[in-house]
Amino acid sequence: MVRTILLTILFLFTILQYSYACTMYKITKNGKTIIGNNEDWITPNTQIWFENKDVDSYAVMYVGFMDIPQGAINEAGLVVDGFSTSWQSIENSNGKTKISLDTALATVMQTMGTVEEVKAYYEGLDLSEMTTYQLVFVDRSGTYLIIEGDEMIIGDDSEKTFSNFYYSQTSSIKEVPLPYYQKGVEYINSTIPKVTLDYCSNVMKNMIQTDITATQYSTVYDLAEMKVRVYFHHDFNEFIELDLYQEFKKENYKVKMADLFPDSSSGKQFYLKFNNPEKPYWIIENAIGDAKYTEEQLTQAGIPFVVTMIGKEWSTGMKNLEAAVKVFKYGLDLMPNNSNLHSSLGEIHFEMGNYIDSKISFEKSLQLDLKNDKAKDFLSRIKKIQKG
Repeated sequence: MVRTILLTILFLFTILQYSYACTMYKITKNGKTIIGNNEDWITPNTQIWFENKDVDSYAVMYVGFMDIPQGAINEAGLVVDGFSTSWQSIENSNGKTKISLDTALATVMQTMGTVEEVKAYYEGLDLSEMTTYQLVFVDRSGTYLIIEGDEMIIGDDSEKTFSNFYYSQTSSIKEVPLPYYQKGVEYINSTIPKVTLDYCSNVMKNMIQTDITATQYSTVYDLAEMKVRVYFHHDFNEFIELDLYQEFKKENYKVKMADLFPDSSSGKQFYLKFNNPEKPYWIIENAIGDAKYTEEQLTQAGIPFVVTMIGKEWSTGMKNLEAAVKVFKYGLDLMPNNSNLHSSLGEIHFEMGNYIDSKISFEKSLQLDLKNDKAKDFLSRIKKIQKG
């Protein structure tokens, strides 16, 4: 019973409330700024890629999951990271420029070096897309900018921590209900701060998560020396260090973080197990262990969400439909009455051309949820295909 309760609390907190959790810490002293960042998620399929400069732009190093950037640094020493947050409405958008915020971020990183420039640029944009996330920028001077949609906060505190909460809605960071964040704050408050890569790395080590939505990578930037340390899958015993001045001179390239670390490292071992197509659901099986849970308990714990995310990564990210089928079948072994999982399995079968299996999955999904319009649509499409 105790383990069941702990499992439920763990998943509800880390998955349902903050799917993409992350933390950041910055320290500035005597003109030197060090920044640390943790990125937490289910998958270790993380990458680093460089888009190097031409005559009109800065070179940029991006870090993220698959091809989706989560953070970046440019050669001017401007750093950015995004933080998922609870939903809030964006009211101040009338008359502002409508532009893809992905495009806007690329423009910032390619052309701007200070947070004052960034603030002036974003103030003219329609930010109505930013209902569930915020952006944090820090420049070489140590000045930071928090963009919470309508609210923009700029400051130059010598030390500052950031995570999945709105500063504009928080009177004290002691109120922030994030255990991993509070552990890091406790470490900062109990130590003598140092403007070094080692100290900042220790801060980030104290902010890691190790559950199913674990810290998949950590980056620590020295904005004066333009060096970055990369730690993989919350293993702070090993790191690689890049000299960005040298990397920015090279041609554009992309590298998987796992390929930067030896096979013997704990991060690489986790990566290999996660990406084993023979057992693509390994991470879920490992988290559940030998305990027996009811379908209701697993559903309350957010396991259907995890199954869906992993299945989609295998199907769309790694283009391995057979492995995706295994993931959804495993999920349905655990939760046979989940309409959405039957529907997701039906979509994979449909994409593979397995129309009989697809029909069976969608019929079961519709049986469990009579309002499932997706299932109705696919069943109609399958009927037309089978009629020739």
